[in-house]
Amino acid sequence: MGAADFIRTLPKERVIVLDNAIFHKGKAMQKMLEDAGHSLLYLPPYFPDLNPIEKKWAQAKNIRRTLTCSIDLLF
Repeated sequence: MGAADFIRTLPKERVIVLDNAIFHKGKAMQKMLEDAGHSLLYLPPYFPDLNPIEKKWAQAKNIRRTLTCSIDLLF
């Protein structure tokens, strides 16, 4: 199944959420989706510094590297 076939299977007039993959930003993909009546919404670029869970994972990884520890100590 190609992209055009897949787009035809989507319900009409939907908001399609896309990440920033290069092939999602291609003019052909945009045109196919818009011609099918869909709106495009691109996710913002990923910024790990602004995502709170990334800070917790960094803490957990630091503890794991420096100590022999249990899961209770990690969380």
